This record gives sequence, C-alpha cells and structure tokens, in this order.
Amino acid sequence: MRKLFFIVTSIAMLLASCSAPKQVAYFQDVSGMETLITNVSNQPLKVQPGEKLMIVVHSSVPELAATFNLPVVGYRLGTANTNQSYNSTYATMSYTVSPEGMIDFPVLGIIKVEGMTRNEVAEHIKHRLVSENHCTDAIVNVELSNAYVNVMGEVNRPGRYELTQDNVSILDILSQASDLNVLGLRQNVMVSRKTEDGTQIYKVDLTNMQKLLSSPVYMMQQGDLVYVEPNKVRKRQTTVSGNNLLNTSFWISVASLAASIISTISVVSK
Repeated sequence: MRKLFFIVTSIAMLLASCSAPKQVAYFQDVSGMETLITNVSNQPLKVQPGEKLMIVVHSSVPELAATFNLPVVGYRLGTANTNQSYNSTYATMSYTVSPEGMIDFPVLGIIKVEGMTRNEVAEHIKHRLVSENHCTDAIVNVELSNAYVNVMGEVNRPGRYELTQDNVSILDILSQASDLNVLGLRQNVMVSRKTEDGTQIYKVDLTNMQKLLSSPVYMMQQGDLVYVEPNKVRKRQTTVSGNNLLNTSFWISVASLAASIISTISVVSK
C-alpha cells in the first residue's frame, strides 16, 4: 500500500510541475552554440505626422547657426524672454510634424519629412543649407522627442518606454520593463501597430528565436503597443479556488484520498 501511495503521489507532483519550464523558457528552438541565427535587417525609425522633431544646426559661426534654431521662449509678467545661447549646446523648441507630414523650417520654409529617417532629415536640411549658401559648414542633428512604446500585461514594470535610438527590438523593450513575470504567456505576445490602413495586430512567440527574428515587429516602431497575455495559471486566479488544479498540495491531497479509498476497499474486500 505504501508503494502504491508513493507512486500515485509522485505522478501527481510530476503532473503539477512538468509544464512550468516549457511555459517560462525563451528561445527553445536554440539547441546550442552551433545554431545559425540569420541577421536582422536595420529598421530605423521614420518620421510620422504628429511627431515632434528636435533639429539643431551647428556652425563655426554660432550667430549664423542660431538663425536656424528655434529658441525656447519664456513669458514672465507678459514679457517675452528669449533664451538664445550661442554656446555649443542649444535649448530649442521642437517642430511638430503636420498631418500632411510637413515642418516649417527657418529660412528654408516648408519641408516634407514624413517617411524619412532622422539621418535623412538631417542630410536633406544640411544639403539645402550648404547648396543654397545659407551655412556652408552646417552640421545638423535631428532627434525624435516623443517616440515611445507602451508595454502592458504580465510584465514586472508595465508602462510607456521612450525610443531614444533606431533599431530597438521587442527584447530591448521587454528588458526595460524588467522582463515578463512567470505568469506571462511567452508564446502569444501581441503587438499592435498603427499603419496607413489602420491598426495591424501581430503575434510574437518568444520561445522561438527564428520566428521572432523574422517577425515584422521584432524591431519596434514609435506608437507600438506590446501586450503580454496572462497564462492559464493567472486566468484561473480570477475565479475562487480556480488555480487548485495546478497546485501541488492539491494533487498530494488527491493522491492521499485515492490511497485511503484504495485502502478501505482493500480492507472491506477481505
């Protein structure tokens, strides 16, 4: 009888625990160092309508460069106070990209920037400044000042995370969110992305590196929403005692009850 009880208890504990590693482990398709992972193509951020651009022009003649930099203007008691410094560091206002994808740049006028990368915007402005003899030694820096990704669901730190550079992957973003917790479903992470035709929904499997690297949402774009779905354990926790079926103590109790029933039947049958 003791042997039967031990067998039933062992099976119960095995059933309660064997699925956990498969639910938690990443990149299960990578078997060893010999695995070949294909390179992921660069996907730099591209300017979209409604975004804000920080554009700073530098020159060996600071007064000339200041002509092309929007100064920060503060108002005190109705008096405009222009904070315009001629040092190497500028405090400037940002350009808001119009719904038509345009910005109004000093001297150069209306420039279409939608769909361009930050480097392309910088090169375009520099080319015009130099070729039109506005500033022949211009150096132009462009940054996105409101690019972000939202992370929700079963992560340790859900929230909004800024994209400060190009080619930020979903793994980078999840790392900033302090990783998924153990109750997050790694096989079915949702990424919502705005497109010209509406909102596109993608599914990402973090347990399969090859599929992850080939996903169009492996590299994040501004405005993306990453949602980590709860696994079955978390879903059962929303009901009273809903998680008992995956509880080790539950299965031990079942095993004890089964052993008691078997023992009783054995005694009665004698």
